[in-house]
Amino acid sequence: MNPAPIGTLPRFLVTSARRSFLEMGMAAKNWNRPSPWLWLWLWLWLSSPQLAQAQAGSLGGIGAPGEDGLIDRVVAIVGDSAIFYSQVAEQVVRLQASGLELPEDPAELNELERDVLDEVVNQMLLLNAAAQDTLINVPEGQLEQEVELAWQDVVARFGSEISTARALEAEGLTMAEYRATQREEVHKSLLLERYVQARRGEGRVLPVEERAMREFFDLERENLGERPATMTFEQVVIGPRPSDSVRAQAREEALEIRAQLDSGEDFAELARRFSDDPGSAQRGGELGWVRRGVMVEEFEEATFRLGRRDISDVVETNFGAHVIQVEQIRGAERLVRHILVAAESTIADFDVARQRAQEIREAVEGGVPLESFLDEGEEIGLPHPMTLTLDQLGQFPAALSAALGTAEEGAVLGPIEVEGQPGQPSFSVVQVQEIREAGELTFEDLRDQIRQVLQDQQFQNQLYERLRSELYVEIRW
Repeated sequence: MNPAPIGTLPRFLVTSARRSFLEMGMAAKNWNRPSPWLWLWLWLWLSSPQLAQAQAGSLGGIGAPGEDGLIDRVVAIVGDSAIFYSQVAEQVVRLQASGLELPEDPAELNELERDVLDEVVNQMLLLNAAAQDTLINVPEGQLEQEVELAWQDVVARFGSEISTARALEAEGLTMAEYRATQREEVHKSLLLERYVQARRGEGRVLPVEERAMREFFDLERENLGERPATMTFEQVVIGPRPSDSVRAQAREEALEIRAQLDSGEDFAELARRFSDDPGSAQRGGELGWVRRGVMVEEFEEATFRLGRRDISDVVETNFGAHVIQVEQIRGAERLVRHILVAAESTIADFDVARQRAQEIREAVEGGVPLESFLDEGEEIGLPHPMTLTLDQLGQFPAALSAALGTAEEGAVLGPIEVEGQPGQPSFSVVQVQEIREAGELTFEDLRDQIRQVLQDQQFQNQLYERLRSELYVEIRW
């Protein structure tokens, strides 16, 4: 099964195993040797505006630009752009603000600064390449959403907008000035993310050897901290399926929209007026760049049969009737818009789904593996099975979170009513497979994440090496 088009899935939980794994490395408080965690930490800081300048600028330690009589100098040339020592110092201050304890030994501090310079050079190489790639763009809707989330994060750090404004004022910044800078940094971050994702698959990433993975784990063992208490569970989510008559009505409405497109109407405007997909309608139906394996089968097959600027016939999925347009083609990716006419379920359909969920629970309690019913369930974009910390359970819908929070190992739960599409509940059946107490992290706990981190390092190194061969780089450290 494949996930549904963006915006049509139950928003149970958004997770990123790689990001949570990186955050484990951020617990390190001492820098005494080059560490893979440091490079990953730097990558997060250099490509995202997660710390307000007011926080970083108030710290001592290594001098921020212009402090203590610091004379700025050029430390690198990338293409026709110069990188100054003050830029490196600013990034080191940000790292210190985030909790990294700087080395007291001048030689080690110099080595840290040199490593930061390498990452600044790498970021500039990526930005230069992304700016020249005319197929890389950041949808305005996504940018605005991410800017608002970043701003809320900053406000949360200071407690309120009033406190944030005071902190910024102390640093000589107005809220308008800071938000303009923040918007620029978020745009840069999203641009880099899209460029790097577009380049994945172009290089040859070799398999990661077991020895390298264990060496990585041994090197970072002291920085990993304690493994939190976790719960591993499997779930199947049974959603109501609309009747044939409802689906036929949705198809007729989609055919009318398709006829308007044939008469010359603008696709984006019709999407804003008629699409029932809350995640894309206000963006003119834009789903962004997609690859195979991220959409439901019928939608995907229709999409990858289309040429540039082509518009599909009406395509039916579990969510209703779609009209699809491919705006651009880039290798294995398609820039896609769609209009969804939802096939909404009735109360009778909900009753059927609830009854089926109850039947599945009884079968699982009788010894039938829950995984044998996964094909019946909705694709919710989460792994099977799933392991979460007990704290993360709170990110699920309230009813599901409450049931899991008091469950014992081996318990079968459900049907639990959870929100699917707006106003259309689904029913979850859950089997708790394992509950682990907090304890020391083991290699087996982190095997998959370590493999992913090392493969990402390999990919990034290949990308940097290629970009450095294409653009003039001179280090003047």
